[in-house]
Amino acid sequence: MTDEPGKDLAPRQPQPPAPPMDPEQLKQFQEFQRFQEFQRYQEATGQAPQAPKSARTGRAWWLIVLLSPVFWRLLTFLVVVVSAIWAYNHFFGADEPGDVASDSGGVTGPAQGLSAPAGLQGTVGMFYKHVSFADTTRACTLFLRDDTRQKFANGFNASDCAAAVKDLKTKVTSVDKYQQVMFPPDMLKTPTTTKVTINSCELTVEGGPRLGTFVVEKVGSGWVITDWSPSTCG
Repeated sequence: MTDEPGKDLAPRQPQPPAPPMDPEQLKQFQEFQRFQEFQRYQEATGQAPQAPKSARTGRAWWLIVLLSPVFWRLLTFLVVVVSAIWAYNHFFGADEPGDVASDSGGVTGPAQGLSAPAGLQGTVGMFYKHVSFADTTRACTLFLRDDTRQKFANGFNASDCAAAVKDLKTKVTSVDKYQQVMFPPDMLKTPTTTKVTINSCELTVEGGPRLGTFVVEKVGSGWVITDWSPSTCG
């Protein structure tokens, strides 16, 4: 018996669908195709056309930023802010008078004066300011030695420097005026010597008592009070 033609042939099975291509692989494949087209164009024309837009934008973002007016306005603003902060800290920064002990109002470390003997930010100006706030530690550390601190205390009938500062604070009638003591122009000039005398009688003091005559000397980079005596003007 002869088999019929094609009878033993199995029916054709359908081909399974191709797996979907990963998006990243598809993107790389498309980039490769564009690169091939770019090479073929160069070979055919002998010219170098512009690279695809995607490549140009990847390299030129920084140029776009630099040409943006918003970027330069922000940069200018930051420069102004940083300069203002530096200027404030340089001219009006808080003084650090040294190591102090606040438990008894005493002093445990060396005195550290300000960068000038007079003026609102100078040693004597800051001394008035500390008295206006009854800041015993900062006021008393502007004196270089214990004997000078005690001389100041004795001048105001107090047991020690801290007690004198606290008592003087009770006599301050206007903190705002008292801490703004005014110095004559000659005292605001850069001293030509390392030792100057500042008499409170020559100052404009309002809102509180005058604090005597200070001898201020330059020790290291700061001016500290090395001697004190009562003023004849009170």
